[in-house]
Amino acid sequence: MKKIIGLLKDRPSFATWLIIGVIVLQVVLVKKGVIPYWSEGLCKSNEANDLYLAMLGAAALQAGFAGVVVVFGLSAQPQAFRILRNAAGQSLVNNWMSISYSGFLSAGCALAATLINMLGDKWFSPWFFEASMLFCAHGVIRLLWLFKQLIGVVRDADSKEAQKESER
Repeated sequence: MKKIIGLLKDRPSFATWLIIGVIVLQVVLVKKGVIPYWSEGLCKSNEANDLYLAMLGAAALQAGFAGVVVVFGLSAQPQAFRILRNAAGQSLVNNWMSISYSGFLSAGCALAATLINMLGDKWFSPWFFEASMLFCAHGVIRLLWLFKQLIGVVRDADSKEAQKESER
C-alpha cells in the first residue's frame, strides 16, 4: 500500500490516467449492461447545465488556488525552500504541474459536459461531469497536501531563525 501511495505522490499523472481509465471502464460496463447507468435522472433534468456550470466555477477556483501555491513555492527565497526544491527535484515539478493542469482538465470537462448536453447527446454529458469532479477532487487533495508541506517548510525555517535570534 505504501508503494502505491508513494507512486501517487511522486507521479501524479498516474492518478490522472487512473481517473480516465475508471471512467472509460464505467462507460464500457454500462454499454454492455453489466452495471446500471448511474445518472439517468441527470440526463432527464433540465437543470443539468446549471450543475455542470457550477462545477466549472469550482474547477476555476481550484486552478486559481493552485497558481497561488506554485508561485508561493517558487518565489520564496529562504534557504529551506532552495533545499526543498533541490531535494524534491522532478517529483515536486510533477506535483506543481499536476495541481495546475487538474484544474484546467476539470474546467474543460465541465465545459464539455455543458456543451454536449446542450447539443443533444445528453447520455454522454454526465461522464464528462464525473471526470470534472474527479479531476477537481484529485487537484484539491494534492493541492492541500502540497500546501501543508510548504507550510511545514516555512514553520521549520521560522523556528531555526527564532532559535538563532535567541542565541544572540
